[in-house]
Amino acid sequence: MKTIKARRVRTGLKWGRWLVLTCLFAILHFHLAAATVKRISWESAANYTRFAIELDQEIVYHLVDSIREKGYYYVDLYGISAAYRRRVLEIDDQLVRNVESISYPEHGVLRFVFYVKPAASLARISKETAPFRLYIDTLSDFAQSLASETGGTTSPPTSPWLSSQPIVIRDKQVNKYVPPIPEPPLQPLLSGRAVGPRKIVIIDPGHGGANQGAVSTALVSGRPVAEKELTLQFAYHLKKLIDSSPNMVALLTRTGDTLVSLSDRVAFAEKQKGDLFISLHMNDGAGNPNARGPEVFYLSQKGADDAAAKAVAERENIDVLSNGMETRHDAPLLAQVLTDLERQKLESWQYESYVVADRILQSLQQHPYFRSYARGVKSANFVVLKNFYMPAVLVEVGFITNTDELRLLISPKFQKLTAILLYNAINSYFAQTDPNFQPDYKRMSAALE
Repeated sequence: MKTIKARRVRTGLKWGRWLVLTCLFAILHFHLAAATVKRISWESAANYTRFAIELDQEIVYHLVDSIREKGYYYVDLYGISAAYRRRVLEIDDQLVRNVESISYPEHGVLRFVFYVKPAASLARISKETAPFRLYIDTLSDFAQSLASETGGTTSPPTSPWLSSQPIVIRDKQVNKYVPPIPEPPLQPLLSGRAVGPRKIVIIDPGHGGANQGAVSTALVSGRPVAEKELTLQFAYHLKKLIDSSPNMVALLTRTGDTLVSLSDRVAFAEKQKGDLFISLHMNDGAGNPNARGPEVFYLSQKGADDAAAKAVAERENIDVLSNGMETRHDAPLLAQVLTDLERQKLESWQYESYVVADRILQSLQQHPYFRSYARGVKSANFVVLKNFYMPAVLVEVGFITNTDELRLLISPKFQKLTAILLYNAINSYFAQTDPNFQPDYKRMSAALE
């Protein structure tokens, strides 16, 4: 009888402990679920980037540093059940490309993924409690070595509203009750494209009709060469390659010397439900006859990277009306009030457009000439790149105002070579974003065939 009674007592204690733990967890979960993000701020310097998150109460958090292995790190905030929309914050400083926020309301987790640049070497998280703020620091090798020399006390200064020096938390806080969440992708927002039997590539030969675009200073066969002629020639070479592919098809915004407005080009791409938009152009040296080399642009609502990029955007944003009059689409057109949905769509495609632009420039640089004179990937306010359904880039193949480069631009072999390099870049992009896409790369020597 004593044994049975003792067993009942132990069993009762066991169930009592489980009941207490369950109640405590329920109370903890209820408390954490009420947490909300109040505001976010960041600041940049040569050797660090500080990202600050203020919440309405203390939470559990966890940092996973995969900088050296995968080129990113992420911080999970536990106890946040509100569904925040997925966004990419463009930091683009010395250390951080961008920060992607991903909400997992079913797990009560809000994740911030930091996609870093090669100069970044270490991630560090710290906090203060009144009010509760997290400071997420991305450090360079220099900042890391300086911290080691000073005994780990060196810390980036705080933002104006981050008043006190944070306390470094050296032990990781892990909420073991939260189910495991998949690792972030190697790039943000690259897995959202629909998988289809054939990708649709919209090729936009710049200008046309009364809109000649840039005009060469040198004469070819007794007359100057107009940009509108060359863009169509390059476009047809690229279309031929894409149409011969088993998994892509190309559509042109214009097939002849016709006048098509910038807005109609965008509308055409959206109506055709394209997977990629690529606008082809020839550059203008604007008085500099020695300017040469390709550059690739993607949309930026903030403005151009530099004065040269701004000049290119202003030139390419000119529409010619049917009566021959010019109308200019200035930056305010792109700064118009957008709905939240429209703004979210633009932000969603902006990073993918950057990825495409980067792939194109890398592919072009496979050829020695492009490698010698490449002018980089840039961003600016291009009207023709403002669409809500696909990544979009603008390629300035070369300078029509440079006499030496003009000889290349009018060469059918050079046009075919450029088309092959663009084609390979497009294949590379789709292969990265769609696991079912089988790339079909071409050799540069095929341009001589």
